[in-house]
Amino acid sequence: MSLDNNWDVKIYIVTWNVSTKFPENLSLHKLLGLESSPSQDTDLPDFFVIGLQEVNAQPQNTLYNLFKHDMWTQKFKDLLKERDYVVIKTEQMQGLLLSVFARRKHLLHLRQVETEYTRTGLGGIWGNKGAVSIRLNVYGCSICLVNSHLAAHDHMLEERINDYDKIVQEHKFHVKTKETIFDHDYVFWFGDLNFRLTGEATTSAEEIRAMVARDELKKLIEKDQLLLVRRERRAFDKLQERLPQFPPTFKFEHGTNDYDMKRRPAWTDRILYAVKENNYRNVKLTVEQTSYKSHPSYNISDHKPVTSEFTVKVIRKPQYSGERFKRHHYKRFSYRMAIANGTELSSFDDLVSDLVDGQQVYEDTTERTIMFKPIELWSVGEPNTIEYVIPAGFEESNADWIGIYREDFTSLSEYLAYEYTETYKEKQHQLNEQQQQHQKNTRTVQLTFSENVNLPLGVRYQLLYFQSTGTRGVTGLVGISNTFAVEKRCPSPTFDDID
Repeated sequence: MSLDNNWDVKIYIVTWNVSTKFPENLSLHKLLGLESSPSQDTDLPDFFVIGLQEVNAQPQNTLYNLFKHDMWTQKFKDLLKERDYVVIKTEQMQGLLLSVFARRKHLLHLRQVETEYTRTGLGGIWGNKGAVSIRLNVYGCSICLVNSHLAAHDHMLEERINDYDKIVQEHKFHVKTKETIFDHDYVFWFGDLNFRLTGEATTSAEEIRAMVARDELKKLIEKDQLLLVRRERRAFDKLQERLPQFPPTFKFEHGTNDYDMKRRPAWTDRILYAVKENNYRNVKLTVEQTSYKSHPSYNISDHKPVTSEFTVKVIRKPQYSGERFKRHHYKRFSYRMAIANGTELSSFDDLVSDLVDGQQVYEDTTERTIMFKPIELWSVGEPNTIEYVIPAGFEESNADWIGIYREDFTSLSEYLAYEYTETYKEKQHQLNEQQQQHQKNTRTVQLTFSENVNLPLGVRYQLLYFQSTGTRGVTGLVGISNTFAVEKRCPSPTFDDID
């Protein structure tokens, strides 16, 4: 997607409290808006974002998840890999699970991926409640995805508000100018938010069920606690929501579409969003919510899943002419300094941000990618040296690494082997000024993989370069090699082999 044109990205979000159930024998096609056969699918989203709550987090399942994706993510992956989606990142905190899937064609345009979590259960020491998040840059736009499970029960409204405040305050990222949730261009916040209906003493569960049966949803939604606290600016007021036009999604008898009358029905499961439309001086950001619905046919849980589709847009603004800029800024000291220094004023974007009240310029830094030189063949049991080209202006991080993947990889965590690169930051103190300047230019680098890397024969592979600041740090895929085969050479004969 070139910045020379306007572009949009489609995001499909799922939130579902699965009530510790497992996904065996469960078809997820309808939940994701997919047809039974990939060939019948049309207008697929660019991203699927799956937020689950109350995933079974018993010790044996936690141990399983150390070695492969949890059962729910695996179920979604098995379905989406047929449509060429790749798991970008998964974050789990006890029963809270968040996974992001992207179409393969977007992989090199996703940068600065980072996860975070905040516990709010038992005063912040237990992770049964709280939030997990994934933030990333998509074609230069910053997006923060938050999956949360807040305090339960009708009378716990203040606790829910406190949970929200704690998550907002304690969520801290390590990307410059994007350290908090609402620093991002786009925010999508979803989950079992657990907001109930007011009037606990005057409106019984039976009366709510009767209003739902009479399709009096507009009247009923006016009692919604989330709507009220947003109007009062007590919580979630920085976010927007299309009001639900579907029946309350909690609480149902397991295996049915019948409300459990032990609880008052409520819209506990929600998806909200925010956009900073004028965060940049050269583009306008917009988001369009194209659907928001529940899926009553799924009845394994006491909650119904909720989905929403969004189209995220970047619209390029008209450029200022040089003359218009001069008329607007001729009195400013910084403008006069620019003139004195001979700064070229041919376009608005050529000037430093100080000249335009500190607004940022939107740019897509994902155009800078690592280029691997072709790999003809990989020899098993021998050292293998690969070469790659680092473009000018590319900043290596202190834990960059290159992984070996199968050609048909379906998750960025599926590397078979890896080697760390020799980064500029690690060696900076050893370099003189001329060598440091050379490191900033385009250059070719070699890296040798050990002979101990054992790859099965008969499969084709690829190398993936990751820019990374380390474990649980900020990472991004910045280079993908051609595919290559492997071979195991026959050992050379020795004198003992000769009769």
